Amino acid sequence: MVERRLVLTGDFLRPFPMPSGWESATWKNIRWLDGIVGTAARLAGFEVSTVSWDERLGVDAGYFDTPAVYRALGLPLSTDGWARLAGLAEIDAELADALLAPFRDSLVVGYEMPDLLLALLDEAGIAVVDLVLHPLRFLDDLVFALRTNRPEIHALLLANELDAELPALSAGRIRSKAAWMAPPLPLSPGTVLILGQVARDRAALDAETGRFAHLGEHGAELLDLVTGASMALFKPHPYDHAASPSQVAMRAFGSVQRTEANLYHLLAQDEVETVVALNSSGLDEAAVFGKRTVWLRPPLYAFGRTSPGPAGGFGEAVPQDGAWTEPAFWRLLAAGTAQPAPPISGMPRPNRLRKSMNADWGFGAIDRILA
Repeated sequence: MVERRLVLTGDFLRPFPMPSGWESATWKNIRWLDGIVGTAARLAGFEVSTVSWDERLGVDAGYFDTPAVYRALGLPLSTDGWARLAGLAEIDAELADALLAPFRDSLVVGYEMPDLLLALLDEAGIAVVDLVLHPLRFLDDLVFALRTNRPEIHALLLANELDAELPALSAGRIRSKAAWMAPPLPLSPGTVLILGQVARDRAALDAETGRFAHLGEHGAELLDLVTGASMALFKPHPYDHAASPSQVAMRAFGSVQRTEANLYHLLAQDEVETVVALNSSGLDEAAVFGKRTVWLRPPLYAFGRTSPGPAGGFGEAVPQDGAWTEPAFWRLLAAGTAQPAPPISGMPRPNRLRKSMNADWGFGAIDRILA
């Protein structure tokens, strides 16, 4: 039986530096989640609230005192402190109770929730649905994958799984358009493309050591790839900074050419044969374009169809169609019915979720080209 009380949250433990100090890195994500899921769930009859380190919320309106958690653990309220917190396998019972208190007797729906909180919720027997931004960003809209610790909810996720043929069809359209365009730069067959990532992105975090991985730690492997290639390109992440360890390391490779070309325009070129990164979403995308991919680190999330086990834990994140944004999906979830939700209401519009999440960068250039 799914609780009719639904609590929306995310990684409310993650701080972000501001000129005036540290604030939540995810309060906007949680407000976004409330606008999308919260609205649909309320229309489906759920009592919806949020839990967030959001200074504009009162204690009785879902505010969570994240700095108090850091003080209790003796950790600095900083990105480095968050990295150490992310690697904790367990915490004392009193602090665990404080973290769980806002979520008891509820269905918890979160956006990219931290492993520590997911484990605590699962151990407490609380049902969870965690939304993860799927790595394929070049479809008509952003795709989200959902994972859960309840087999009956997982069955509903499978019933609303994204059509597996859509990514290949979308990549084909981009390749077709690129055939009429000049290449982004002169290329030679056998080109290797190395992708950068944000220096302190969650995907680059080694939770066991509390350190952030970077390309410089894989110098020998990169050297082998570069020397064996006819041409090597490095495309930094648009949000990364020039002094990051990865960018410093790549500048040491004199034969590697830096490029700011659009990723999808590059992936549409036959000359680009291999794509390399730590664990960038660009690797998943490159595979759809038929490229050889080299993962220097394991991916952050497991995407697939594997269900949560009877002893607890979470199933794999199932890529979803748009049904999860509709009240019908949440009505089916509340009823425990594993069947496809009715078609999305209203006129389908490309980029609805992409625009709502303010995530237009990167794809926008190709989107305009295909318009």
